[in-house]
Amino acid sequence: MTTTPCPVELEQLGPDHFSRARAPRVYEVLLGGTEMYQCDRDTALDLYMVAAWVMLAARTNRWFTEVATETVLRLGVRQFLDLGCGLPNRPDLHQLVPEGCPVVYTDRDPGVLAHAKTRLDPGPPYRTTVVAADLLDMERLLASPEVTGAFDLSQPIAVTVHDVLPWNTDGTAITDAMAALRAWLPVGSTLSITHLTPDLNPGQVPEVVSVYERHGIAVRPRSRAEVNAFFGDFTHLGAGLAPVSQWSAHGSNVRHFNPYPARASDAPAFAGITVKTDHSRR
Repeated sequence: MTTTPCPVELEQLGPDHFSRARAPRVYEVLLGGTEMYQCDRDTALDLYMVAAWVMLAARTNRWFTEVATETVLRLGVRQFLDLGCGLPNRPDLHQLVPEGCPVVYTDRDPGVLAHAKTRLDPGPPYRTTVVAADLLDMERLLASPEVTGAFDLSQPIAVTVHDVLPWNTDGTAITDAMAALRAWLPVGSTLSITHLTPDLNPGQVPEVVSVYERHGIAVRPRSRAEVNAFFGDFTHLGAGLAPVSQWSAHGSNVRHFNPYPARASDAPAFAGITVKTDHSRR
């Protein structure tokens, strides 16, 4: 499989694509990847100078994707929707699920999509699709032919929204989008979210926000109550809404060993995995 990004028009990328940091590429720096520019490396370095835990936090968030995937597979879910997939970084979601499971990746960043369309669509035996879509326009996203053609709505779907919502600062728009998503999901579906929070590190998270804003990236950490609201009345699994580094399946046989042990303050994000039950309203 080639690792060369597919071509995109420069006007799609924007005039400052190569000179201004982008959140997905800064995340790539923190994960030790290669798809970034000097502006992204500069931002990551400034983040590290005010919060040395940022690389550990990124790796912990990435690890949680493996935890969430294994958890929902054990529930029997075999359809997957990754909202805000970001730059490819092994293992990607379709590499964690059994061959033949439909996986739909979405993102709104043209640079991310250039890489994703090349590297996240390896063909048979995988059933992966990459969609250019903004989760804030959830109804259009869910009505796209790529989504409607991939999923059987008589069966549950696992939705992953990891480290995506903090980069959307319009709380009302996110609330509406997540409500539309929950209403669309079949019973038995799962919703997994990770989200940066000031609750777990009130001293340094505001400094991290300031660094991002200084580099032109808007980010909004949210409180435990705000993050929990995105799940609606879906039923929490395992530890419930918990620090991402400390989430566990509590007695299940999910292999949830964390290779990146961290205090809650060193990976200041909440994580939760929930299920839509017959009693869930939306």
